[in-house]
Amino acid sequence: MHPCPPMLSLVLFLSVVGCVVGDPTQWVLGSVSDTVSDTVSAHMIPPYTTAWVHVLEQFYNTLSYVNGSQPEEECLHKIPEFTCEPFYWEDSIIDRDAYHLRPEDIKSVIALGDSITAGFGMVSGRPPFASVWEHRGKAFSAGGDLGEHTLTQFLSHYTVPLGAPEGVTVPLARGRRLNNAVTGAKAQDLDSQVTRLTRLLKTSNYASLKDEWKVITLFVGANNICLLCTEPITRLPHLADADVFESHVRDVVERLRTEVGKSFVNLVGLFNVSSVYEASKGDAYCEFILDPSHLSVCSCIQGNDEQRHAADLVVAEYNVRLEKIATEFRLRNDSQFAVVYQPAFTYFPVGDFQQHYLSGFDCFHPNRCANQVMATVLWNNMFSTPAEKKQSFVIEDLTFQCPGPHRPYLQ
Repeated sequence: MHPCPPMLSLVLFLSVVGCVVGDPTQWVLGSVSDTVSDTVSAHMIPPYTTAWVHVLEQFYNTLSYVNGSQPEEECLHKIPEFTCEPFYWEDSIIDRDAYHLRPEDIKSVIALGDSITAGFGMVSGRPPFASVWEHRGKAFSAGGDLGEHTLTQFLSHYTVPLGAPEGVTVPLARGRRLNNAVTGAKAQDLDSQVTRLTRLLKTSNYASLKDEWKVITLFVGANNICLLCTEPITRLPHLADADVFESHVRDVVERLRTEVGKSFVNLVGLFNVSSVYEASKGDAYCEFILDPSHLSVCSCIQGNDEQRHAADLVVAEYNVRLEKIATEFRLRNDSQFAVVYQPAFTYFPVGDFQQHYLSGFDCFHPNRCANQVMATVLWNNMFSTPAEKKQSFVIEDLTFQCPGPHRPYLQ
């Protein structure tokens, strides 16, 4: 049976998923191997199996435009080029600790999270030209596509970090390389991502990282928020679910400490859901998409003003809990494991720019331009003092905070 062509429009993608017999998620639930024999042909394997999905991804990733060779819409405000000069700080520290890490000490970039970290729909037009791939190679925290604005590419000016994925995966893929994010994941699902990560780190591809320093970026919570307005789960502004969120994140960070070790962990703050709604105003397509009588995207965004305001209160509480967790781990004084709350995204004024920083597919996920901003401000947070981290930024005038004699270490 000849599979559908890999350049999926929204219509073709829905047609493909509609052909699945039984549970439509089963064909992507397994871990997708990072290698497949070059001799395997899509004509020789059953459709919708893990191997078929990987061949589809591999074929798509060989197309020249995937890694940026095709013309793409320019961002509303130009993203600055990474122009930090190479800087290698000789500090004479023999036993390096997690609070004195230089960029050159980092040997791997790891990501945990949901569809935002997976890069879902970030490079997409609107139907019938929509793309529903996960562009992991361009995602802010661990993307490996050359020329992109990602933490991986910034760090590559100082070191050679392992594990960054390139190209795309299909929605619901259980990670690619050391980007373990899964579309739809909530805080409750992070444990399985850490299990995948620890399994990968024991393989021959990554065994060398055991005694090396790693940057781990954890960004999750949007799906928890989106469910809070869906009865009968709870009613906003009840904040009890923040306790559950905090508990799961803390448990996962503890697993990272005991099972992964030697890491600098970014706990990244969430931006308000109401800003996405504000960005949709006046756009007929987005207003249609976010009308709950048509589609279910995120119940709190699609609710009323009271629900959106209450959801923003929960976001604020989640961020308080993330900062609390980071403080707890810092007070442990574990020299091999640092946890830092990075609040930059909380100052991202998405609602001020209509659809310029949101996916053309669903008017909800950050697009490529937004990911470039996110990578830039997260990098800046990583070389800023606690007071500097909480300063707002102006998208129209972004600059890079560069490592130097006065700020040589990740913080």
